[in-house]
Amino acid sequence: MTIKQFLSKISQFRSKTAIHFQDLFLPDFRSNENLNNNSEYLQSAIEQVEHLEKLCNLSEDTKLLDFGCGQGRLVNGIQYLQKNISIYTGIDTNRYSIRWCNKWLTNYGDIFNFIHLPAFNARYNKNADGLTILPFENQKFNIVFLNSVFSHMLSKDIIFYLNEFNRVLIKKGVVYMTAFIEEGVEDVEENPNGYIDNSSGRLHRVRYEKDFFFKLVEDSGFKINNFLHQEIKRTKQSVLIIEKV
Repeated sequence: MTIKQFLSKISQFRSKTAIHFQDLFLPDFRSNENLNNNSEYLQSAIEQVEHLEKLCNLSEDTKLLDFGCGQGRLVNGIQYLQKNISIYTGIDTNRYSIRWCNKWLTNYGDIFNFIHLPAFNARYNKNADGLTILPFENQKFNIVFLNSVFSHMLSKDIIFYLNEFNRVLIKKGVVYMTAFIEEGVEDVEENPNGYIDNSSGRLHRVRYEKDFFFKLVEDSGFKINNFLHQEIKRTKQSVLIIEKV
Protein backbone atom coordinates (compact mmCIF):
# COMPACT_ATOMS: atom_id res chain seq x y z
CA MET A 1 0.00 0.00 0.00
CA THR A 2 1.34 3.44 -0.95
CA ILE A 3 1.43 6.37 1.48
CA LYS A 4 -1.34 8.06 -0.53
CA GLN A 5 -3.55 4.95 -0.25
CA PHE A 6 -2.83 4.71 3.49
CA LEU A 7 -3.82 8.33 4.09
CA SER A 8 -6.95 7.78 2.03
CA LYS A 9 -7.90 4.83 4.25
CA ILE A 10 -7.40 6.96 7.37
CA SER A 11 -9.63 9.70 5.95
CA GLN A 12 -12.35 7.18 5.10
CA PHE A 13 -12.21 5.79 8.66
CA ARG A 14 -12.40 9.24 10.17
CA SER A 15 -15.46 10.05 8.12
CA LYS A 16 -17.33 7.51 10.26
CA THR A 17 -16.58 9.07 13.67
CA ALA A 18 -17.51 12.25 15.53
CA ILE A 19 -16.78 13.92 18.86
CA HIS A 20 -19.89 14.54 20.97
CA PHE A 21 -19.51 17.93 22.63
CA GLN A 22 -22.18 20.29 24.01
CA ASP A 23 -24.89 18.17 22.33
CA LEU A 24 -23.14 18.71 18.99
CA PHE A 25 -21.20 16.56 16.53
CA LEU A 26 -17.66 17.90 16.11
CA PRO A 27 -15.14 16.50 13.63
CA ASP A 28 -12.15 14.56 14.91
CA PHE A 29 -10.15 15.82 11.87
CA ARG A 30 -10.08 19.53 11.10
CA SER A 31 -8.92 21.69 8.22
CA ASN A 32 -9.10 24.87 10.32
CA GLU A 33 -5.68 25.93 11.63
CA ASN A 34 -5.10 26.02 15.41
CA LEU A 35 -8.58 24.85 16.38
CA ASN A 36 -7.89 21.43 17.87
CA ASN A 37 -9.41 22.37 21.22
CA ASN A 38 -13.14 21.62 21.15
CA SER A 39 -14.18 24.69 23.16
CA GLU A 40 -12.12 27.00 20.96
CA TYR A 41 -13.46 25.29 17.83
CA LEU A 42 -17.06 25.80 18.91
CA GLN A 43 -16.43 29.37 20.10
CA SER A 44 -14.92 30.28 16.73
CA ALA A 45 -18.05 28.91 15.03
CA ILE A 46 -20.34 30.89 17.35
CA GLU A 47 -18.40 34.11 16.75
CA GLN A 48 -18.53 33.68 12.99
CA VAL A 49 -22.29 33.03 12.95
CA GLU A 50 -22.86 36.10 15.12
CA HIS A 51 -20.65 38.15 12.82
CA LEU A 52 -22.47 36.84 9.75
CA GLU A 53 -25.82 37.68 11.35
CA LYS A 54 -24.67 41.20 12.24
CA LEU A 55 -23.31 42.01 8.77
CA CYS A 56 -25.68 40.02 6.53
CA ASN A 57 -29.00 39.79 8.40
CA LEU A 58 -29.69 36.08 8.85
CA SER A 59 -33.40 35.29 8.95
CA GLU A 60 -35.88 32.46 8.49
CA ASP A 61 -35.83 33.25 4.75
CA THR A 62 -32.06 32.92 4.42
CA LYS A 63 -30.83 30.50 1.76
CA LEU A 64 -27.15 30.13 2.56
CA LEU A 65 -24.32 28.66 0.49
CA ASP A 66 -21.23 27.81 2.56
CA PHE A 67 -18.50 27.69 -0.09
CA GLY A 68 -15.53 25.69 1.25
CA CYS A 69 -17.49 24.37 4.22
CA GLY A 70 -14.80 21.94 5.40
CA GLN A 71 -16.18 19.87 8.25
CA GLY A 72 -19.18 22.13 8.75
CA ARG A 73 -17.86 24.44 11.46
CA LEU A 74 -20.44 27.12 10.59
CA VAL A 75 -23.26 24.57 10.89
CA ASN A 76 -22.27 23.81 14.47
CA GLY A 77 -22.42 27.52 15.24
CA ILE A 78 -25.89 27.75 13.65
CA GLN A 79 -27.08 24.70 15.57
CA TYR A 80 -25.66 25.82 18.91
CA LEU A 81 -27.25 29.27 18.59
CA GLN A 82 -30.49 27.76 17.24
CA LYS A 83 -30.61 30.13 14.30
CA ASN A 84 -33.67 29.61 12.13
CA ILE A 85 -32.80 29.76 8.42
CA SER A 86 -34.48 28.32 5.33
CA ILE A 87 -31.69 26.36 3.59
CA TYR A 88 -28.04 25.65 4.29
CA THR A 89 -25.90 24.08 1.56
CA GLY A 90 -22.25 23.30 2.21
CA ILE A 91 -19.84 22.62 -0.64
CA ASP A 92 -16.20 21.54 -0.51
CA THR A 93 -13.47 19.90 -2.61
CA ASN A 94 -12.65 17.35 0.13
CA ARG A 95 -14.89 14.35 -0.38
CA TYR A 96 -14.16 12.91 3.08
CA SER A 97 -15.20 16.14 4.79
CA ILE A 98 -18.44 16.12 2.80
CA ARG A 99 -19.00 12.46 3.62
CA TRP A 100 -18.50 13.20 7.31
CA CYS A 101 -20.88 16.18 7.21
CA ASN A 102 -23.57 14.15 5.44
CA LYS A 103 -23.27 11.40 8.04
CA TRP A 104 -23.32 13.57 11.16
CA LEU A 105 -24.46 17.14 10.58
CA THR A 106 -27.58 16.27 8.59
CA ASN A 107 -28.88 14.90 11.92
CA TYR A 108 -29.57 18.52 12.87
CA GLY A 109 -32.39 18.76 10.33
CA ASP A 110 -33.47 18.55 6.70
CA ILE A 111 -32.37 22.10 5.90
CA PHE A 112 -28.71 21.03 6.02
CA ASN A 113 -27.14 19.38 2.98
CA PHE A 114 -23.61 18.96 1.69
CA ILE A 115 -22.18 18.52 -1.82
CA HIS A 116 -18.74 17.46 -3.01
CA LEU A 117 -17.30 19.77 -5.69
CA PRO A 118 -14.31 18.08 -7.42
CA ALA A 119 -12.67 21.39 -8.37
CA PHE A 120 -8.96 22.01 -8.78
CA ASN A 121 -6.93 23.85 -6.15
CA ALA A 122 -3.14 23.67 -6.04
CA ARG A 123 -3.22 23.36 -2.24
CA TYR A 124 -6.30 21.31 -1.45
CA ASN A 125 -7.24 19.34 -4.57
CA LYS A 126 -4.37 19.39 -7.02
CA ASN A 127 -5.33 16.14 -8.76
CA ALA A 128 -8.61 17.53 -10.11
CA ASP A 129 -8.92 18.49 -13.77
CA GLY A 130 -9.90 22.16 -13.38
CA LEU A 131 -12.39 24.63 -11.98
CA THR A 132 -15.99 23.48 -11.74
CA ILE A 133 -19.19 25.47 -12.10
CA LEU A 134 -21.49 25.38 -9.08
CA PRO A 135 -24.24 22.74 -9.40
CA PHE A 136 -27.10 25.15 -8.73
CA GLU A 137 -29.70 27.01 -10.76
CA ASN A 138 -29.53 30.77 -11.14
CA GLN A 139 -30.61 32.96 -8.22
CA LYS A 140 -30.90 30.13 -5.70
CA PHE A 141 -29.22 31.78 -2.68
CA ASN A 142 -29.30 35.14 -0.93
CA ILE A 143 -26.06 34.71 1.04
CA VAL A 144 -22.75 33.11 0.08
CA PHE A 145 -20.34 32.56 2.96
CA LEU A 146 -16.68 31.69 2.48
CA ASN A 147 -14.15 31.64 5.27
CA SER A 148 -10.45 31.32 4.40
CA VAL A 149 -11.11 30.24 0.80
CA PHE A 150 -10.02 33.16 -1.38
CA SER A 151 -7.00 33.39 0.94
CA HIS A 152 -5.79 30.24 -0.86
CA MET A 153 -6.62 31.20 -4.46
CA LEU A 154 -4.96 33.23 -7.20
CA SER A 155 -6.92 35.93 -9.02
CA LYS A 156 -7.93 33.83 -12.05
CA ASP A 157 -9.74 31.33 -9.84
CA ILE A 158 -11.29 34.09 -7.73
CA ILE A 159 -12.73 35.76 -10.84
CA PHE A 160 -14.25 32.44 -11.92
CA TYR A 161 -16.02 31.92 -8.59
CA LEU A 162 -17.10 35.54 -8.19
CA ASN A 163 -18.91 35.16 -11.51
CA GLU A 164 -20.48 31.93 -10.24
CA PHE A 165 -21.58 33.64 -7.04
CA ASN A 166 -23.15 36.39 -9.12
CA ARG A 167 -25.08 33.76 -11.08
CA VAL A 168 -26.44 31.80 -8.09
CA LEU A 169 -27.30 34.84 -5.93
CA ILE A 170 -30.58 36.73 -6.09
CA LYS A 171 -30.42 40.46 -6.86
CA LYS A 172 -29.00 42.28 -3.82
CA GLY A 173 -27.72 38.95 -2.52
CA VAL A 174 -24.52 39.25 -0.50
CA VAL A 175 -21.20 37.48 -0.09
CA TYR A 176 -19.37 37.31 3.25
CA MET A 177 -15.73 36.47 2.63
CA THR A 178 -12.39 36.55 4.39
CA ALA A 179 -9.09 37.16 2.61
CA PHE A 180 -5.59 38.55 3.09
CA ILE A 181 -6.03 42.14 1.89
CA GLU A 182 -3.55 44.95 2.56
CA GLU A 183 -2.69 48.40 1.26
CA GLY A 184 0.62 49.30 -0.38
CA VAL A 185 1.66 45.78 -1.39
CA GLU A 186 2.00 43.87 -4.67
CA ASP A 187 -1.30 43.22 -6.47
CA VAL A 188 -1.09 39.48 -5.82
CA GLU A 189 1.58 37.61 -3.88
CA GLU A 190 1.70 33.96 -2.86
CA ASN A 191 3.26 33.29 0.57
CA PRO A 192 4.89 36.74 0.95
CA ASN A 193 8.03 36.72 3.10
CA GLY A 194 7.61 38.10 6.60
CA TYR A 195 3.83 38.39 6.35
CA ILE A 196 1.97 37.29 9.51
CA ASP A 197 3.86 34.01 10.03
CA ASN A 198 5.83 31.36 8.17
CA SER A 199 3.95 29.89 5.22
CA SER A 200 4.04 26.20 4.32
CA GLY A 201 3.20 24.81 0.89
CA ARG A 202 1.38 26.16 -2.14
CA LEU A 203 -1.17 28.92 -1.62
CA HIS A 204 -0.88 28.95 2.16
CA ARG A 205 -1.34 32.73 2.21
CA VAL A 206 -2.27 34.61 -0.96
CA ARG A 207 -2.15 38.33 -0.22
CA TYR A 208 -3.97 40.94 -2.32
CA GLU A 209 -3.58 44.69 -2.64
CA LYS A 210 -6.81 46.34 -1.53
CA ASP A 211 -7.62 48.40 -4.65
CA PHE A 212 -6.68 45.51 -6.95
CA PHE A 213 -8.95 43.09 -5.08
CA PHE A 214 -11.82 45.57 -4.96
CA LYS A 215 -11.61 45.94 -8.74
CA LEU A 216 -11.87 42.16 -9.17
CA VAL A 217 -15.04 42.29 -7.11
CA GLU A 218 -16.57 45.25 -8.94
CA ASP A 219 -15.72 43.88 -12.40
CA SER A 220 -17.66 40.73 -11.44
CA GLY A 221 -20.89 42.65 -10.84
CA PHE A 222 -20.68 43.41 -7.12
CA LYS A 223 -20.40 46.51 -4.98
CA ILE A 224 -18.47 46.81 -1.72
CA ASN A 225 -20.75 47.06 1.33
CA ASN A 226 -18.21 46.70 4.12
CA PHE A 227 -14.50 46.10 4.64
CA LEU A 228 -13.01 45.23 8.02
CA HIS A 229 -9.21 45.00 7.97
CA GLN A 230 -7.76 41.94 9.73
CA GLU A 231 -11.10 41.44 11.47
CA ILE A 232 -10.49 37.72 12.11
CA LYS A 233 -7.99 37.94 14.96
CA ARG A 234 -6.94 34.28 14.86
CA THR A 235 -5.80 34.37 11.22
CA LYS A 236 -5.48 38.14 10.62
CA GLN A 237 -7.73 37.87 7.58
CA SER A 238 -9.89 40.79 6.59
CA VAL A 239 -13.67 40.52 6.16
CA LEU A 240 -15.33 41.83 3.01
CA ILE A 241 -19.09 42.09 2.44
CA ILE A 242 -20.11 42.52 -1.18
CA GLU A 243 -23.57 42.84 -2.79
CA LYS A 244 -24.82 41.76 -6.21
CA VAL A 245 -25.95 44.78 -8.21
